[in-house]
Amino acid sequence: MLAVALSTAVGLAAVKLESFQHQLKAALIVVALVAVALSALRPRAGLFILLLLSPFELKFYGTNSNEVLLVALAAVLALRIRFAAIPAWMSAGTIALVGGSFLAAVGAHNRSLALEGALHWTAAAILLLVATTVLARSRDAGRIASTVITITAVVVAGFGFLQKAGIDAIVGAPFSAGLPNAFFAYYTVYAGFLALAGTLTTGEILISLEARRYVRAGLLGGALVVMLAALAESTARGGIVALVAGWLLLLVFNRRRGSVLGRAIIVLVLLSAVGYAVIPHSTIVTLEHRFATSNGSLGEDQTRFAIQSAGLRALRESPFGLGYGNFSYYVKSNVHSSHVQIAFFHAHETFIQIGLDAGWIGLGGFLLLIGATLLGVARRSRGGPAAVRATAYAAALVGFLAQGLYDYLFYDLAFVIFFLVLIWGMTHELAADAEPSPRQRASAPGPSAAPGSPSAGVRASGLRG
Repeated sequence: MLAVALSTAVGLAAVKLESFQHQLKAALIVVALVAVALSALRPRAGLFILLLLSPFELKFYGTNSNEVLLVALAAVLALRIRFAAIPAWMSAGTIALVGGSFLAAVGAHNRSLALEGALHWTAAAILLLVATTVLARSRDAGRIASTVITITAVVVAGFGFLQKAGIDAIVGAPFSAGLPNAFFAYYTVYAGFLALAGTLTTGEILISLEARRYVRAGLLGGALVVMLAALAESTARGGIVALVAGWLLLLVFNRRRGSVLGRAIIVLVLLSAVGYAVIPHSTIVTLEHRFATSNGSLGEDQTRFAIQSAGLRALRESPFGLGYGNFSYYVKSNVHSSHVQIAFFHAHETFIQIGLDAGWIGLGGFLLLIGATLLGVARRSRGGPAAVRATAYAAALVGFLAQGLYDYLFYDLAFVIFFLVLIWGMTHELAADAEPSPRQRASAPGPSAAPGSPSAGVRASGLRG
C-alpha cells in the first residue's frame, strides 16, 4: 500500500514535469518502488525486475536508478538468506570482497566515495546470497535470466543504433562523439554488455537446437545478429575480444559433448558470416585498422599501459587498497608521465583495480568467486541443458575478464550486478543439472517390497494412497 501511494504521488508529480527525460526518470522511480514492494512477497519477481532494469540506468538527483533499486532490494530481502544453502566458498568470497572494501575505505583519501563503492558491493553480495537461497528450487531461473539479458541487449542495441545515427532521445548524446554507449556510461561498457549478452545468447541457441526448438533458436539467432552489428558499430576492441574469448571458451567447455560442439562450430561459422555481411564495410575497415596497429603505437594504448603500471605500483604499496574511486588521487600525487595527462578514475585493468578498491583481501575474495565457479564448470564434462547453460555463463565471465585485462567496467553499477549474476548462474545451473528433473523423479521406481506385502499389492494393482 505504501508503494502504491508513493507511486501515485510520483506519477502525479511527473505530469508537471516538462521534460520527457524527467518523466521517464519518474516512471522508473515508480517501477522501482513497485518492484521493492513486490519483492517483499515475491522475492523471485524482485530479483528478475532488477536484472531487467539494470541495463537502463538513468541518473537523477546525484544518484541513479540502479543504485536505488539495488540497495532497496538488498535491504528488503536480506532476511531471506539461508546460509545453510550457500556454498562455503561463496560465503567466504563475498565476505572477503565486502570486508576488504570497507577496510580500504578506512584510510581512503575520499572516504565517502570509498564507502559508496563498499555499499554497492555489499548490496550486490546480499542479493547474490538471496538469489542462491530463493531460486535454488527454480529449475527455469537460469534460462529466464539469460533470456532477460538477451531481450534487454536487443533494446540497448537499438538505442545504440539511434545514437550512431545522431538520434539521442532518452539516452542523450554519447560520451564520445560517434561512439554509441546507449544507457551505459561509456562505449567500452556498452560493448562489454553486448559481448556478455551475445555469449549467453549463443549458449541458448545451442540448447534450443539440441532440444529441436528451431523457432526459438531462429529468434535467438536474429537477436544475436543485431548484437553483433551493434558491437561492430561500437568499434570497441575490448568488446570484440570479450565475445571471441567467450565463444572460444564455450567450445572448450563443451569439447566432450559431441553434438553440442558440432552444432556450436556450425552456428559460430554461420553467425560470423552473417555478421560480416550485415556490418558496413567502413566499420570493418576501421576495426581492421585498430586491431592491425601494434600495441603501444597508438596514443591511447601508451596511456593505458602507463596507467596500468601506476596501478600495479599502487597495489604493491597499499596492500589494504586505496578505496573505491580513490585511484585518481594517487595519480595526481604520484604519477609523472608524459603519457598520463589526466587523473584517471581507474587503472584500466580489472584485477589491479579490484585490489585498489578492496585491498588484497577483497581481491582474494574476487578471485575465489571466479575460481570456484569456473573450476566447477570445467569439471562437469557431461550433463543436460542446465550443464550447457552453465558453460555459457562461464564463457561470458571469461570473456568479461579478457576485456578486463585492458579495462575496468565496475564503475558502471550494472556490471557489478552482471558479474554476480554470472557467478550465480554457473552455481545454479550446475546444481540444477545434478538434481533429477520432476519427470525423472516421477518415473523412478519406488522402494522394493516383499511379494505379498500390502505395498506390493498396491503397486501391482496400480492404486495409490
